Amino acid sequence: MSVSEGKKSIVQLLKFVLIGASNTILDLLVTFALNAIFGIYYLAKIIGYACGIANSYFWNSRWTFREERKRDAREIVTFIAVNLVTLGLSLLLQWVFRDKLHLDAWWTGFAGENFLTKILNGDRFCLLLASGIALLVNFAGNKLLVFKKRETEPIEQTEE
Repeated sequence: MSVSEGKKSIVQLLKFVLIGASNTILDLLVTFALNAIFGIYYLAKIIGYACGIANSYFWNSRWTFREERKRDAREIVTFIAVNLVTLGLSLLLQWVFRDKLHLDAWWTGFAGENFLTKILNGDRFCLLLASGIALLVNFAGNKLLVFKKRETEPIEQTEE
């Protein structure tokens, strides 16, 4: 990887993180609103997450990976698959961190009872760790599988 490609990847990662933050906010707003109005938490969560994925594809294909996008069915299907795998990984990591490694209890013991742990309790600490790892995996999946660099078509040479 050249220096310019490395810089481009860092810029893409920063854009990806910004879009990810907007996805999370949209997901939570839709989920909370639908849950408050209809009282359907799990269906609201599915709809909220779907809105986040749609927002992610819209902005990542037009801003983060604009040069690499193809706008074809394979790209969209691969994008959805990468996001579903990332969701599964995030849920698995949360379970491992909380229920197997007990990092929620470790965090509470380490940080003590104070203002910080009221905001960032043990469950949220595990969620934050899992989300950070999932974000990197999601970025790699999008960069390497969904919006991979276009191959240039070889020009046929004809003999005269």
